[in-house]
Amino acid sequence: MRAFFSMVGANLKMQARNRTALFWLLVFPALFILLFGFLFSDDSGLTATAGVVNGGSSPLAARMTEAMERSSFFEVERLRDREAGIQRLKEGELDAVLVFPERVAPGEPLRVEAYVDRSKLSTSQAVSAAIQQIADRFNRGPQRGPELVSVSTRGVQGRELGYTIDYLAPGFVAMSIMQNGVLGLATAFVVLRERGVLRRIRVTPFPLVGFIGARIVSNLIVVLCQVAILLGMARALFGLHVGGDVASVVAGVAVFSILGALAFLGIGFFVAGISSKVESANTLGNLITFPMLFLAGIFFPITQAPNWMQDVARALPLSYLADGLRQTMVYGTSISHLWTDVAALLATALVGFLLAVRFFRWEPGA
Repeated sequence: MRAFFSMVGANLKMQARNRTALFWLLVFPALFILLFGFLFSDDSGLTATAGVVNGGSSPLAARMTEAMERSSFFEVERLRDREAGIQRLKEGELDAVLVFPERVAPGEPLRVEAYVDRSKLSTSQAVSAAIQQIADRFNRGPQRGPELVSVSTRGVQGRELGYTIDYLAPGFVAMSIMQNGVLGLATAFVVLRERGVLRRIRVTPFPLVGFIGARIVSNLIVVLCQVAILLGMARALFGLHVGGDVASVVAGVAVFSILGALAFLGIGFFVAGISSKVESANTLGNLITFPMLFLAGIFFPITQAPNWMQDVARALPLSYLADGLRQTMVYGTSISHLWTDVAALLATALVGFLLAVRFFRWEPGA
């Protein structure tokens, strides 16, 4: 029994000294608990943006609009035009549009038209329930009488964005590009260094720029094939919707796939440069990529997260890649209107490659 307990103690010491094992045993589940605890806690501070048309057309309309403005759930924006508001709802800029009648006949209820984005299932249900709850306050009143407010809710979404595949497919493509660029390249490069392949290349006439350039080109080819296969499967098996002209969508997806690949290849080269072993490259690569998987809007709209988490997402390159792919693929948005996403990915690629050049090593431990 003494030998058995000694072996147990030795195993515990080895696990305590293994940083990679500690990450997967402790840090990984802790991050899950913290992340989903913040997302689904009652005081997470979720809000919905509602556009209001004719909010001051009658005393009752003004009171209902003011009640929405006082609510911690709604961020109210007063609009002048109904059609423009619905268009902004279709483009994802608003979560709901309320249209009050321009005039109300005496004795008639206030008939409100509420438009919600049917593609955002959880958001649209929460918005509809909140609007109806505010209307019910006026209908119940201190003395129960005839109905004062009648709400008619309609779901709109011009491009039929469905959460299950239309939202997730671009995010999964972005995730695969990131994993290939960071984890795939970093691990492969460290293995080449450990096996002495980089040392042999160094003494040949083949230049380093040519070697790295060939690696980048081959990765870009793999990424484009990878994207084509993933989206082809989503289209063939699950009916992925494509917005706009097919040729424009294909060109936009190709451009963002290349930009995303360059951005994460730069990060991958940097990780390979500062990692002495494959284990350290895997650990550092996971530390970089794992937070982005859940903070960049891959599995759920980041607009449903707390404000501080949205601020963090704006600093993550994966959020710009996912947004660019989703906007071009599903909404058919022109690349000229997505210059923020393009600039963020180009800046990430530039910084990543500059750091990679600074920390590049030919020899293990050199």
